Amino acid sequence: MFEFVSIVNKLSHGTKQLWTRAHARGFSEVAELTKSRIKEEIRSGDTLLFLVKTAEPTSWSADGLRFRQAEAEDGERYARDIGTDSASTFRDRLTAETRCFLVEDDDRILHSSWVSTGPSWAREIRAHLVPPPGDAYVYESFTRADARGRGIYPFALANIVTRLSAEGTRRVWIAVEEDNAPSRRAIDKVGFQFAFAITYRRRLGRFAMDEPRGPQAEIGKEFVRRRR
Repeated sequence: MFEFVSIVNKLSHGTKQLWTRAHARGFSEVAELTKSRIKEEIRSGDTLLFLVKTAEPTSWSADGLRFRQAEAEDGERYARDIGTDSASTFRDRLTAETRCFLVEDDDRILHSSWVSTGPSWAREIRAHLVPPPGDAYVYESFTRADARGRGIYPFALANIVTRLSAEGTRRVWIAVEEDNAPSRRAIDKVGFQFAFAITYRRRLGRFAMDEPRGPQAEIGKEFVRRRR
């Protein structure tokens, strides 16, 4: 009985997320995402670059933009403007270990980034990412298409690093696809440095992932927790 209830809850959660994304970003984007995910499972591969920065005050100005930590009450606006979660799933994700930070302009949320000091699921490599004790990991960053080109992503990252520094965090980690040039430029501007890389492949649903490589590959082996 418990397993049946769990399956129903997962299906309900997925349906809510799909509907919210379609409502916020349009059904065409959802259709393209579905198509790309199917192709991804058939044959795909990429390299995730993990970068790290010492948590320290990092100044970055942006006219007319506001940065703040999200609260549970932001669920409806998050669903409307970002669209990756419904109001209820957004609230459920907020925990002592996992927070969301927002960049706003007028009454709209233009950008969101999630930050965790505990495990966070990385769909690309089918693993949980767990930052070292005292560190934090930034993930699932999204800027609305109609707000890009304003330097919002580096503004958000700089403010996140500054906020975490004030809270006593040692280092801040982030990951980006190797071929995602715009995001890499934004991350580089804030001063993140390459730590390690992980290459993965999918062939007809089968998944393979190489060992971390790079100057901090040993940390990478502990950072990435595969399901057993």
